[in-house]
Amino acid sequence: MTSDQKITEPAPQIKIVRAEGEWKGHYRTDLDVRNFRFIISEPEKIGGGNEGPTPMEYVLGALNGCLSVVIELVAKEHGFELHDLRVSSSGLVDQRGLFGTADVSPQFQSVEVNISGVVSAPGLQLTEFQHAVLKRCPVYNLIRDSKARIAVNWNLKAEGRS
Repeated sequence: MTSDQKITEPAPQIKIVRAEGEWKGHYRTDLDVRNFRFIISEPEKIGGGNEGPTPMEYVLGALNGCLSVVIELVAKEHGFELHDLRVSSSGLVDQRGLFGTADVSPQFQSVEVNISGVVSAPGLQLTEFQHAVLKRCPVYNLIRDSKARIAVNWNLKAEGRS
């Protein structure tokens, strides 16, 4: 490449993501996203009605769902078939941050993700596949960039293509 040649990247494809929330009291918020409605609520021991997951539980659910979507997307791009995909996660939070009893971050301190299933693909490509998934998963990167320690335990078994 000569010095007057430039590498051009595709134009950004910006999407606006929206959510509307209405506080209902007693640590409950009703949310609308597109044509979906859901509830965020705190457990009774905090003063809520335990009517839905907490915000942090939704974050872990979003992580699991996002990883599943990206795994399926990348698998299709590579011509892989997925079988019995499971994603679970858990996070550690120091509640003193939320309650203001110590000068610590209220966010996740660490998150552990377990991914299991079977993929029809040559085993040698599995590492590259896993790297692409983590690089492209928005929620994984949001948590990682928050400085929370995030560990992903892959237990995908590769089968030969059928």
